[in-house]
Amino acid sequence: MTLEKISVIIPILNEAKILEKTLSQLQPALGAHELIVVDGGSTDGSVHIAEKYGKVITSEPGRAKQLNTGAVSATGDILVFVHADIWLEQGALASVETALASGFVGGGFRQKIDGRHFLYRVIEIAGDMRGKYLKVFYGDSGIFLRRADFEKIGGFPEVPILEEMEFSKKLRCLGKTTLVTPHIHISARRWERKGIVRTTLNNWLITLLYFLKFSPARLAKLYRHIR
Repeated sequence: MTLEKISVIIPILNEAKILEKTLSQLQPALGAHELIVVDGGSTDGSVHIAEKYGKVITSEPGRAKQLNTGAVSATGDILVFVHADIWLEQGALASVETALASGFVGGGFRQKIDGRHFLYRVIEIAGDMRGKYLKVFYGDSGIFLRRADFEKIGGFPEVPILEEMEFSKKLRCLGKTTLVTPHIHISARRWERKGIVRTTLNNWLITLLYFLKFSPARLAKLYRHIR
């Protein structure tokens, strides 16, 4: 299989507390591929950390805007979008190439949360089922696809929250999607900060309200309140 260049795109905003750890763990999986970190106006030293590991560009704040800005600057044939608090196991990017060469248009990675509580295993299973059966991929599961298909979709919709939901819907319209391994590792910081059960139920509530046609603007207010 011909090695294609992959651009891994990460949006950040004041992530200095976690960024050194995740980027250092991500680096072995990158190999010769490209890392683009898109800063939305950090004031905490995040940019200085990111510059040690990849290309840093600036954007207006807002995850969708940052992801789209990163895609414009990317030079890879394949795009992988992930959050700032994750890292990929070695071999993960090779599995992306294999999946795309096998006829899938895109997808995400199977999840592992970096925590020992048994509820994390439940959340992992739920996240994998979401990707496998609902075909919905968030940044915590990673999203990969070819640049040409990203352009067909028109990028991420610039909404306040859940930009990945509409993006996943458009990706499904292009063809089959899949989950791949090696895994994506997710920091447990969100669950540790507010509690595992509370955080998970709140996230599920926001997703349910989205399917019930609540506006992204209203959901964003709820998300800021519970975060």
